[in-house]
Parts: sequence; C-alpha cells; structure tokens
Amino acid sequence: MMKLLRKHRHWLMIVIAILAIPFIFYFVQRPDYGAMRSDQFARVYDRNISMLEAQQTVRLLNLAQALGMSNFVQSLTAGATEQNQIYVQFILNLLILRHESARLGIRPNPSEIADIVRGLPPFHSQAGFDIKKFSDFVDNTLSPLGLTEEHIEQLVRDQLCLNEIKQLLAAGVSIPEAEVNANYERAYDKLFVSLIRLRPADFTKEITISEEDVRKYYESHKAELKTNEKRKVEFVSLTLTDEEKKLSGKERIEVLQKLSDHATDFSQALLEKDAN
Repeated sequence: MMKLLRKHRHWLMIVIAILAIPFIFYFVQRPDYGAMRSDQFARVYDRNISMLEAQQTVRLLNLAQALGMSNFVQSLTAGATEQNQIYVQFILNLLILRHESARLGIRPNPSEIADIVRGLPPFHSQAGFDIKKFSDFVDNTLSPLGLTEEHIEQLVRDQLCLNEIKQLLAAGVSIPEAEVNANYERAYDKLFVSLIRLRPADFTKEITISEEDVRKYYESHKAELKTNEKRKVEFVSLTLTDEEKKLSGKERIEVLQKLSDHATDFSQALLEKDAN
C-alpha cells in the first residue's frame, strides 16, 4: 500500500489540492473590517453615545461660545485645560445635566427661554433685541454648523436647568451664623498671644548630680547603654610571605587562591556587621 502511494504521490497531491480549494473559498471568508470599527464614544446611563452624537454636542459647545454663554460653558468644562479635555467634559456633563434635569422634573417654560434668547449678546443692539442680527446669526453661524434656531433654545434651556440645579443644591446648605463669624474672625481678626521663654540654664544651676546618682543610673540602665564592640580599620593588607613569593606554578596559584578567599571572607564579614 505504501509503495502504491509513493508511486502515485504526485497525482495524489493534485487531487488533495483540488479538494482543498472549495474548502478554502467556503470556510475562509474575508473579514468584515466595517464591523471592527467602533462608532461608540462613551456609555452613559446604560446608553451608548455614538461618535456622531458626540460631534454634534461639540458643535453645541461652539454655538454656546458664539452666543457668549461663557458661564454655562465654564460650569460644564471646569478643570479642563486642553481642548480635547474641554470637548470631552462638555459632552459628558451636558448628557448628565439633561438626564438629571429630566429626573428632577425641571422644565423651563417657553416664555422664560424666549426672554433669555432675546437677551443674548450677539442679538443685541443699542435699542435692545435686533431681529436683523438674529437673522444674520442664523444664516452665518448656525447654518455652517448644521444647526437651527431650536439648538439655541435647547442651549438656553440647558442653562436654565443648570441654574435651577445650582439653586437646589445651595438651598440645602445652611451655615450657622456663629460658624461664619468664627471663620471670619479666624481669617481677618487680630490674635493676641503670650510667649513664655524657658532657659535651660535657669534650671540646671539649681540641680546637683552626685557621682552616686550617676552610678545608680548607670547600673539600672546598663543594658540600654551597652553598644556593640567596634574596631576602626583604615586599610587591610593581604600579602604573600617571603617564602610564598618564591613559589611558582600550581603551588603559587593555590596560595593566591587562599589569599583571595581571605579577602572575600573579610569583605563578607564587614557586610554582615554593618561596618561603615
């Protein structure tokens, strides 16, 4: 059987190749690179935030800056220093603001929103609200950003919700007047202190210590005063004797090896004794 296979091995390889080609086309498919790309920016409140939604929120940030809503922008981007950090914080904090506003039931009324919109700096002139400036802003600023007038109202609504939440948080904090006064006095009031100087010489001259007192103290604290024995070594010389210097060959090598071992033992002993 093996001889037969070896004899016809070339034809056998061709048959195996023909059978393998359909298998390759059927089972080995081209990977879906589109599915490998992630379009998710973040996940907030069990909801996926797409990159498209994040980019639209960045356009709202640009719109808020163009409308002069600096306090609103600073509140949502506090602490961010780099531009990317500002974008990320604004996106996430705006999502949180809208979620919490809905949860708390905060809904600014349309008339209040309209009053704030009319008071925005880009729409103002000496006579007050200027409809022409408003129209120019819609054409020249909103349209290039792909936004509409509703987005202005949306940002104003967000600002009113933020102000309402700040008021709710501030209303729950009550500081006693006594604590306020105490903090003010501690920070700005004058303090009067008394200083007492104690000189050791004033006490030592009245104290007399006899040799008997010293001896008794030493005997009772002998264990505490005991220290390990120490030796001071400036240098160590490990040399051959005159007779060893005359040796040669294997004998000289053995003597030098012993000398090296002594040097190693000495160095190790110093390390174990914590020598300086």
